[in-house]
Amino acid sequence: MTDLVKYILFWCIFAGSFVVTFRILQALEIEKYFKKYRKMEIHSAYFIITVLVSYALGKFLLDIIELFPGN
Repeated sequence: MTDLVKYILFWCIFAGSFVVTFRILQALEIEKYFKKYRKMEIHSAYFIITVLVSYALGKFLLDIIELFPGN
């Protein structure tokens, strides 16, 4: 696989998993673990957790694809 294909595939996976992870975090209602009226901390936690999970999933799926012969 060329670097351009890897790059495009990573960002597609990242964007898709970003949306899915964010929706899952909203369903989990992590704001109940924070003090009341701490909006900045809650939004930061959503963003940081979502970015970390999306990045890890993107790298993981690219590594899995690299394991298959013929790439």
